[in-house]
Amino acid sequence: MDTKSDYFEDISVLLQQALKINNKTETDLKQDIQILRKWMESQTHLPEIPNDQVITAFLIFNKFSIESVKKKLDMYYTMRSLFPEFFNNKNPSSKHMLDHMDIMNIIPLPKSTKDGHRVIMFHLDDDNPGNFNIYNFFAHTYNLTELRMHEDYPLGDIIVYDFKNVKLGHLTQATPTIMKNTSTILENAFNSHIKQVHFLNYPSIAEPLIVLAKQLLNPKISQRFHFHKSEEDIRKFIPIEVLPKDYGGKERSLKELNAIWKQKFADYKERFDKLDQLRVDEALRPTPLINDDVLGFYGNFKKLSVD
Repeated sequence: MDTKSDYFEDISVLLQQALKINNKTETDLKQDIQILRKWMESQTHLPEIPNDQVITAFLIFNKFSIESVKKKLDMYYTMRSLFPEFFNNKNPSSKHMLDHMDIMNIIPLPKSTKDGHRVIMFHLDDDNPGNFNIYNFFAHTYNLTELRMHEDYPLGDIIVYDFKNVKLGHLTQATPTIMKNTSTILENAFNSHIKQVHFLNYPSIAEPLIVLAKQLLNPKISQRFHFHKSEEDIRKFIPIEVLPKDYGGKERSLKELNAIWKQKFADYKERFDKLDQLRVDEALRPTPLINDDVLGFYGNFKKLSVD
């Protein structure tokens, strides 16, 4: 199976790695996709059946567990109703989201590591907290994840947060409730495998937020936190072939890559316009969902996948 991506490199290699790691064949993959398609046809409350690429991404995210994928696909659509503040009016073609891309680089890099891990860079260009909105920030990360599901086969994520231009006014927007809710969305809907988390140029004012993140995440993830006072340190963990030249690597700059992502979102306008309308029909759900129990519906929010 192939994707249409002209951005992510070695996609076919990543798919073969995923199949090998999970002891699956191409035939197994096709059978799993058909099983999930048939199941989704029976779930009349769901608004659509995603394409094979998206189903494959969910299978890889969930180690080819059919039951886990069923839960994640259900909640992928359900979360849009449960947490409207993160999804309503967050179309990447809207002015406020485009403005956000002008001040914040959130960039999945084109090359994966030899282990098939995707590096995601976070760098703030504008140090004015008045121009930053925490809901737009997280909404943009979900939009990126949506696009990646259509083009990427990541076996895990390496996340790099650069705090160089982050001020107190940015951090105070990350309230415990917002952090808890976004953790819930990541766990129940997307469930990417976090392999490493790196913090660059972090000031002392960021420590409370990092402590909060550790409390919300599985302890195994917090053990994968790495703190760097120098940007040179990051090259001990991530190959220079993968890193952008802003960090001493050989990849294009974040500014250049960000421009590519703006165009990529424009290319997917039809998909995001459709997502604006896609909502579950709770009246048709076989087993009613109790909103108050969403954290326990598919597991506690501290169970982000770590393998």
